[in-house]
Amino acid sequence: MRKSLVFSIVLLSLASAPAFAQVATGPRDGTNNVTSDRIGMPGTVNDPVAAYETQRAMNNLPGQNARVVASLGPARRAKANELTAGAIVNDKAGQVIAKIDQIDPDGVVVSAGAAKVKIPVDAFGHNKAGLLLDMTKAQFDQIVAKANASS
Repeated sequence: MRKSLVFSIVLLSLASAPAFAQVATGPRDGTNNVTSDRIGMPGTVNDPVAAYETQRAMNNLPGQNARVVASLGPARRAKANELTAGAIVNDKAGQVIAKIDQIDPDGVVVSAGAAKVKIPVDAFGHNKAGLLLDMTKAQFDQIVAKANASS
């Protein structure tokens, strides 16, 4: 009886070994790499902490600035007389991102440090904090960098 019990346990452990080895089976990509929802694609970062930190840096987490945005009040379209040279421009959370340099017929030139970019007049809004663009500072910095890299 005891030998049959030990033999049964050995058989069960051997039978489950292939199941553990096949956890990451899925469609192949032409190499020996196997995809899986659990392990991600080869060569990609599947780290939830890194993804969180990236989204947090871009102010792109749900409710991240909800209290700040709520305290700034509702935004409305900026009026032409509010767009003046020297006016400060904020992001949607009220953080200063640029200053208006000049008003042209085809847009507004804003400067962020030494970099400048032209923005359409209808992109500007206004709330309790003043002029604003409906984007985060990180998004604005990416746009400015891209616009000045191609110049």
